[in-house]
Amino acid sequence: MTDKEKRIAQNTLAILKKKSWKVLNFEEVLKNNKNINIKSKIDLLKNINRYVDDALIIKMKKLEISSTKDMLFEVLMARFDILQQNRKSYLEIYKGFKKSPQYFIKLLPSFLESMIITAELAKYNVNGLKGTIRLKGLMMVYFSTFFQWLEDKTTSLERTMTQLDKNLDQAEKFGKLVSRKMQFLFLILKKLIYEQELLFLQK
Repeated sequence: MTDKEKRIAQNTLAILKKKSWKVLNFEEVLKNNKNINIKSKIDLLKNINRYVDDALIIKMKKLEISSTKDMLFEVLMARFDILQQNRKSYLEIYKGFKKSPQYFIKLLPSFLESMIITAELAKYNVNGLKGTIRLKGLMMVYFSTFFQWLEDKTTSLERTMTQLDKNLDQAEKFGKLVSRKMQFLFLILKKLIYEQELLFLQK
């Protein structure tokens, strides 16, 4: 993220503390940063998401290696801590999503990239078919916890932490179930391939 993009993200969040997303003036946000690849409100949202990603990467530089669940918990809670710094602004953005769901849909690729970054920081393997399932599960964990964060009025985000811990436990159980099923499917596939090879050799 460039310095200009960072300033625009900070300016957007500052304005949203005073104004709603609906009446947010695009020109006011850009100010003296016209020569930049941000042309719409969707671009503003993508830029803010990258701003959070960058802040998360910096915050997690000294993350201690521990269990997968604990590392995911630390990284995801760090993201909520970053959101909490501009809570009012993000609540305004969420209100905009509720009124105009197309914003959320168009941002899904950006959110997916954020989850990939989260997984990398937590040393969580999301490569291959199993990894794709894990990544989707991680996104579900994040958004389920995000809805709790929206309602969490505690200064310590205690309710958010409790919900995240619960969601990660459920995801872990589901992951083990999926892993066993995939192993079973792999054995069936291996058997089918072996049988096809025998038929081919017998011809």
